[in-house]
Amino acid sequence: MNTAYFLIGKTLGKYKIVRHLGHGGMAEVFLGEQIHLDRQVAIKILHPFLAEETGFVNRFQREARIVATLRHPNIVQVYDFDLNEEFGVYYMVMEYIEGPTLRERLEKGGISQQEGVRIAAAIADALEYAHRRQMVHRDIKPANILFTSENQPVLTDFGIARMLSLTGLTASGAMVGTPAYMAPEIGIGHPGTALSDIYSLGVVLYQLVTGQLPFDAEVPMALVMKHINEPVPAPSRLVANLPPKLEAIILKMLMKQPEKRFLSAGEVATALRNVMGWETPPAALVNTTTTARMTASTAETAQGAPSLPATEEPEQPLLRRFTPQAATPSDDNNSRAAERRQRPLARAWRWMLILIAGIALGFTGWGVIMGQIPPWIQQYLPARQNVTTTPQALSLTEATITPTAQRSIAPTWTPMPEGVSTPTATMTCTQRAEVLRAELVPKDAILPPQTMVRADITLRNREACAWPEGTRLALTAGESFGSDNSIPLQALAAGAQIQLQLYFRTPETPGAYRSVWEVQLPDGRAISSALIFPLTVGDLPTFTPAPLPVITETPTPTEPLTALPPTLREWTENLQAQVWQGELSLAAEGGSGNYRFYRDAIRADTEIPNAALRFEWRRCTDFPLTLIVVSGEEIERWQGSIPYPAPERCQP
Repeated sequence: MNTAYFLIGKTLGKYKIVRHLGHGGMAEVFLGEQIHLDRQVAIKILHPFLAEETGFVNRFQREARIVATLRHPNIVQVYDFDLNEEFGVYYMVMEYIEGPTLRERLEKGGISQQEGVRIAAAIADALEYAHRRQMVHRDIKPANILFTSENQPVLTDFGIARMLSLTGLTASGAMVGTPAYMAPEIGIGHPGTALSDIYSLGVVLYQLVTGQLPFDAEVPMALVMKHINEPVPAPSRLVANLPPKLEAIILKMLMKQPEKRFLSAGEVATALRNVMGWETPPAALVNTTTTARMTASTAETAQGAPSLPATEEPEQPLLRRFTPQAATPSDDNNSRAAERRQRPLARAWRWMLILIAGIALGFTGWGVIMGQIPPWIQQYLPARQNVTTTPQALSLTEATITPTAQRSIAPTWTPMPEGVSTPTATMTCTQRAEVLRAELVPKDAILPPQTMVRADITLRNREACAWPEGTRLALTAGESFGSDNSIPLQALAAGAQIQLQLYFRTPETPGAYRSVWEVQLPDGRAISSALIFPLTVGDLPTFTPAPLPVITETPTPTEPLTALPPTLREWTENLQAQVWQGELSLAAEGGSGNYRFYRDAIRADTEIPNAALRFEWRRCTDFPLTLIVVSGEEIERWQGSIPYPAPERCQP
């Protein structure tokens, strides 16, 4: 029974199936309606053969539970996962996005270079958010990027590739992922990582900028081999006047060795916006649907709808990365309850302050009439600020914010000329940098020698004046661990934030080390507390990324690839079963000199190992055979039959 038609019009729990949307390797996808909330949702019904596999449902539910914790404007929201016992189907419910996919937009054409970079930067933000939570997508491609009605790119099918890789689907050698966007390390059998996602996003960006993929081939295996072995064609050969810095970003994302790529998706997003001159994303990137999406999810819970089981990790707050705003200290989970408890006390203090202010104003008015303001009142009067600051919008990233006391600015009164009744205040502005976050990733207590470690730093300008040009983050004590000793900082506006990332490499000698930094003005004065990064290096095996195969140049063959007729090496026959068996020796000429043989089609399950094929066929009948030989980029076929070796034994 085909679920694509059987379930239409049926109700699964609180969801009504409306119509069929499509299908994939794991599920049929339907448009559904959540009855109580009157909203449309996308429902994925697992294929029955997956649900019947031992342990798959438990593994799938575990992965779905993790994906459901992701809250980001550029990641499709997962709402629910359940079993419908009436129809015996497992299903996953997620946000329905009606807009087209990036693949559909590419097929229609017309994506500008600026729009392509905007899309890639937004997806990089989504990957950075997920990678921090140990979630890897493993199948970044245009078909998995949707667009909302506000033209916001949204990444879907997060975790689907991992769910498939947990099944027996890969036992036969089938690849999980899309060959055209697959990182080289996955092609040689390594598991997908965050750096693999960066490579796949690099392929998407290459396609957005140039209008075509970096590699193309008729068969998937040949395409995978190109990603492993061949250098990436320079995008500037395909696009005139391509900015060199943008080309450098694309080529760095597509480096064969993972450790030579950007070390985080956040670096990719920052680099893309810098090369386009964006301090914050264009207006189209601001997520105007986030509030609605989260409100709908909250409403579902309020109506008592069952949701996915909670994970052991606390839910992270949704990051409004693209909304320029001044940062405020974050509240803990009990802040609202604490606020309600403090309201009576706050009212009492408010009335007391009003009374004190009234008395002070009375004294002040009397002093003005008498021509003098008492000194004890002067110190509490606000200073007039003649400093004009321009808010600097920055894209905000996740940080652990610790409230700190605001430093007050003491006003200085300037004597006024005779006849001027109103005093004018001038202000002495003090620069200060508040450290909101300073932590190492990974946070392992003991690290192996020569391990790359990232330091995430978030700073905020707490004062009313912008930082001057030449402000820097400087090493003041300890080891630099290979990083620059001085990092220039931009002239940050009042109340704005900035995020930095330093990369350290641990020393070769075991021991306890530390690196101490501070924010300094151009004259060397410190305006922040010390940022201390301790590192403990143990006598552990040195971390060495798995090397890719050595790429060697193969001379261009002088002769084209030719598939030679198979040779029958030995044969036997079974008179009782009326069959004959044989073993064929396969050979080819020309090409690169390295040959792979397949029977009937090029697939992992049809490859013939060791160039030797055993077969069984009807006695007294020639054995029909189709062979395919692959050598480098060349493919050659041989089609014919192997004659029965003893026709004289057959009755006329």
